[in-house]
Amino acid sequence: MNLILKSRRLLMTKQKSVKGLFIYLLLGIIAFVPLYLKALSTLSTNPAQLEQAREMMGISGSPEMLALLGTLPNYIFLIIALVIGFFTAHKVGLKSVIMHPNAREKSKSEWIKGIKLAIILGSIAGVVIRGFDYLLFPLLPEGLKELIHPYNAIEFLAALLYGGIVEELLMRFGFMSLLVFIFWKLFDRKSAKPSNWVFILAIFVSALLFAIGHYSGTASVTEMTAFIWFRMILLNGLPGFFFGWIYWKHNLELAMLAHMFAHIAVNFLMLIVSFFL
Repeated sequence: MNLILKSRRLLMTKQKSVKGLFIYLLLGIIAFVPLYLKALSTLSTNPAQLEQAREMMGISGSPEMLALLGTLPNYIFLIIALVIGFFTAHKVGLKSVIMHPNAREKSKSEWIKGIKLAIILGSIAGVVIRGFDYLLFPLLPEGLKELIHPYNAIEFLAALLYGGIVEELLMRFGFMSLLVFIFWKLFDRKSAKPSNWVFILAIFVSALLFAIGHYSGTASVTEMTAFIWFRMILLNGLPGFFFGWIYWKHNLELAMLAHMFAHIAVNFLMLIVSFFL
């Protein structure tokens, strides 16, 4: 009887995990909508970028087609990240409330504590990101200065949904989970579970690569000087470290919440500055 009950529980866990996988695939589609609309708006209103996109893709398509083709590869990467995380995260003790039913077994006070931490760290990250730019605004090139303005509705939704959901699925659930698993098997295999240093190393590497992943976007608007490199690594790496730490100590969804609040804090600060200037 016990064996039957255990088998049923295991089957239920697998079913819920697969269900969670499809939930995130659906959320990914929803999150890509504002990103597509943002790309479409840029291509439709900027002839120079439209021509540049046509040259890069080698086709003379409409802005709608180019915007779709530009965002589609990221969804493929999302699918890959979801599959990787699906098979590695639980093996190293990393959790997702939606993916792993056992991650829900927390007291109400623990959940409230985790939510507060995510909001605080995310807000700190957002203030640091935009505060750094305002503090050193005279040193920023014109290309970056033009990007420092309050989000419009589409940009805000793209930041919340794509940044908060998709980027966390890519960098934390997929990439960081894989790094922990690889580092554990290569350098810490004698341990029954990954040591703390394995998680810290994976958090650092994933945060660093998350920061470097902003290279193309940064390089498209300004020359990559030593100062711009420093800014890019610091302002994207520090939040990535926060989000990775929350994923390790709590769960993926709280890392997403922190990422969202980083964007909320960034936009709130820009709204305040624009109101007084």
